[in-house]
Amino acid sequence: MVKKSVFIIGFLILILGLFFLFQNKKNEEKTFSFWTIQLKAPAGDIINKNIEKFKKLHPDIKVVWVDIPIAEAQKRTIASILGGNPPDLINLNPEFSLSLAQKNTLEFFSEDDAKNFNEGLVNKLKYDGKIYALPFYATSAVTILNKEKFKNCKIHLKTYDDILKLSACKNPPVFGASLNEGDSFSKILNKYDVNSKTLNEKNLENIYFKFFDMNKKGLLLKDALTITHRENIEKYMSGSASFIVAGSNFISMIKENAPAIYNNSILLPQLTGSNGEYDISIMNFIIPKKAKNKEYAKEFINLMSDYESQMALAKKTNVLPANKITLNDDYFKNCDSELMENARCVAAKQLNNPIKNDFGYKNKKEINDTINNYLEILLLKGKGEFRADELHKKLTEFIQN
Repeated sequence: MVKKSVFIIGFLILILGLFFLFQNKKNEEKTFSFWTIQLKAPAGDIINKNIEKFKKLHPDIKVVWVDIPIAEAQKRTIASILGGNPPDLINLNPEFSLSLAQKNTLEFFSEDDAKNFNEGLVNKLKYDGKIYALPFYATSAVTILNKEKFKNCKIHLKTYDDILKLSACKNPPVFGASLNEGDSFSKILNKYDVNSKTLNEKNLENIYFKFFDMNKKGLLLKDALTITHRENIEKYMSGSASFIVAGSNFISMIKENAPAIYNNSILLPQLTGSNGEYDISIMNFIIPKKAKNKEYAKEFINLMSDYESQMALAKKTNVLPANKITLNDDYFKNCDSELMENARCVAAKQLNNPIKNDFGYKNKKEINDTINNYLEILLLKGKGEFRADELHKKLTEFIQN
């Protein structure tokens, strides 16, 4: 009798256990979760609007949105993936996203998934020919120029080579650049087809020597090797720098803090190099391979990247849309001469011709540090101490290893 009672109790516990396990699994499957990086303040209303749209389509699905501080994004993403319980969708940058793709932790997207996005942006989110992320929005810097500083010069600035021509002017304008910060100079090299695919020693030396000549002729700020990008903006606002390359978000800073400089400024396309391509920055969406609701994630990406959402995001935050239909809207083609307005159209056009080849993300820090160290040697010690063959050899090793 006792054995029978124990059996019945055990059976009931098993049934209850299976019931709760089934219920937990059921509840788990009915939750769609996604993470963004510090978007609540600038774009919370747009995201909440899309959450409501999603709920109307799926009233039985609970939506969990977590907005992560930028300093915690990588750490929390890695922890969630290693723990086997990542969110269904994450908003990240391409550099970190690619590192996850290389570790085989991301779901790849099909060409059909990417059909509504700007092709140039999608191509920058490929690894081994596969799309590891879809673009969310983009930015592209423009050249900001103080007309007062060019009163003795003809304004013709298209490439970095044109800066050297300014030496013929009386009191030549000074280019404001934070050359040694992060990948700043790497990006300039990319514009001259110096990258992981085409690393030519002579071409590499020629570009370095261009900047040596600029520095020798007083066309660069004296602290171009030490200042940050933010400090460079301040140099422009104070009048120390005659022209800079910066994002449209910094134009509003100039307008607010240096109205006289702002009113005397004009915009040109971003300075480029021999290939005529432009540097752009992207934020993207990824789906972890272990995500439980991948189809819901793709559906939410479509909501966030449709015409209405992309236009609202662009107007509210001054970023550029990734949706090709939105990018083709007159809002990004017909702008007046006012600086902020003009920047939108100039930057949007640049998205159609982004840099196609760069140094990638493999050994990126080592590559950037090496590039910057040799620039420092050249500008501080001269051509006699600069060894293009050594630089070429080191970069080749980083690329191949």
